[in-house]
Amino acid sequence: MIKYSKQLMELLKDIEVPDSDYEKAVSRYEAVANYINNHFEQYGPELFLQGSFKLGTAIKPLTDDGAYDIDIVCCMKAYSKKQISQNRLKKVVGEAVVSYANANSMKEEPHDGKRCWTLSYVDEHNFHLDILPSVVNDGWSNVIAFTDKRNPNYYDISNNWNISNPKDYYKWFIEISQHSLYKKQFAAVQMRAIEKVPDYKVKTPLQRAIQLFKRHAEVMFENDMEHKPSSIIITTLSAKAFGTYGSNIESFEDLLSILSNKLILFLDRENGKECVKNPVNQNENLSEKWMNDNTYYQEFLKWQKKLSEDFSFDRYETRAFAYSNLEGSLKRKHSIISQNERNVLAIPHHKKPKWRLKLSKDVRISAKYKLNGGIFHPLKNGTPLMKQVDLRFEIQADNLRSYDIFWQVTNTGYEASSVGQLRGDFYNSDIIEGKRVRTESTKYKGDHYVEAYIVKDEICYGKSEPFLVIVV
Repeated sequence: MIKYSKQLMELLKDIEVPDSDYEKAVSRYEAVANYINNHFEQYGPELFLQGSFKLGTAIKPLTDDGAYDIDIVCCMKAYSKKQISQNRLKKVVGEAVVSYANANSMKEEPHDGKRCWTLSYVDEHNFHLDILPSVVNDGWSNVIAFTDKRNPNYYDISNNWNISNPKDYYKWFIEISQHSLYKKQFAAVQMRAIEKVPDYKVKTPLQRAIQLFKRHAEVMFENDMEHKPSSIIITTLSAKAFGTYGSNIESFEDLLSILSNKLILFLDRENGKECVKNPVNQNENLSEKWMNDNTYYQEFLKWQKKLSEDFSFDRYETRAFAYSNLEGSLKRKHSIISQNERNVLAIPHHKKPKWRLKLSKDVRISAKYKLNGGIFHPLKNGTPLMKQVDLRFEIQADNLRSYDIFWQVTNTGYEASSVGQLRGDFYNSDIIEGKRVRTESTKYKGDHYVEAYIVKDEICYGKSEPFLVIVV
């Protein structure tokens, strides 16, 4: 059995998904699966989990308003690639997903993404369910062919589909991680029948190492999430390294040091370039972005170098110094939030963002006020104002042309509450003098907050600090 230090267990505790969130994730997946199976059986649906929640490597979101991503495959077995186009299959699955959302009165409409349909749950758990439409790949029982709008034959009945093999990947990963062995040991300690132990209750050393590596990447690329090494790349390379070097290791420290240094040895090559292939399907390139833009590969190399430095405990003079450095690499660099941010997060009717967060752009709000039809004057954050003052908010950020701008307005106080105007929702911009702005007026006494978001393809790339308006 591998031994864990107290310090590493504390770091793991900080990023581990609570049991209640795992149970909620399973409950929501099962609800969607049961609905589609019962209402769309003519398509022969088979739904199953894939990704981090299935593999046991999911971690808490990096930010308080972040979201869990739950990956689901929806395989319509009544169809084959010879019978249906990717576009048509996407619509068939979309019909089922939209029907489920309407039947359950979901606040957010399902989003039709490049590959998946996404259901967003905006509540205290904040989940995104990504549902991937697919068919069985001809002649391969566990290989799926899935939809992708970027495929040149997306609208055609064609043999040219992207393929994957999530079921066999899961079997490969679970076998390498020795999950069945650790599950037996867990059941024995708990004096429970092994079939009564949910998989998420058991964490192997490999799963825990991957959780730490994933958090390390999130923190390092907090301001450039686009180039962060993907979860599947980190998982695949770590598992390959564990399969070769993971036996006869006594301490978790040693395992982390070995995996962080050795995982780079397990890169594949395709067309003269480094890549990461699916170990159970060599035709699937898991690092497709590397092939089209070398920046992704170069950023991966930077991350792996930093990873090996941060997890090589023996390179530091003392263990205390090593753990202090490691803790710094696993914590947000911008975790100190403003008082306005702290206040607005505590407001019950302030809704969580409905988009995925990949915050990489600096976004600020500038504001102006106008009295009695006069001219606008600059307004500072937190300046007290009387009622009946006109306000105009503008966003300050670079290269906004390709982004949508949304505003969140949250009121507080008895006056706003008594007339049902606490708000807390998201709003589009007003177009004034060719600019996308938000106009408001001071109607109710209290502290009120305005926030700006820049969004593209249902991903939020920038969010402002809350701008405080005090009405006296």
